[in-house]
Amino acid sequence: MKVGDLIQSSAFVGQHGIIIEHRHPETIEGSWYHVAWLKLNRHYALSHNKDWGRHEWCRSHEIEPRDKS
Repeated sequence: MKVGDLIQSSAFVGQHGIIIEHRHPETIEGSWYHVAWLKLNRHYALSHNKDWGRHEWCRSHEIEPRDKS
């Protein structure tokens, strides 16, 4: 996955976003993706406090490519 890709949450149905940044730190195993969520699934939104700005860093197993067809 790369910056600009449309993705979906691996855990929450209907939770879609766009990758806005990618990091592969030397000290931590695996890649991290900074995701801007487009729409909040109500069950997902309840797990975050109200100060959450609809974006977060996710690992590759937490997101998957979104089928654009």
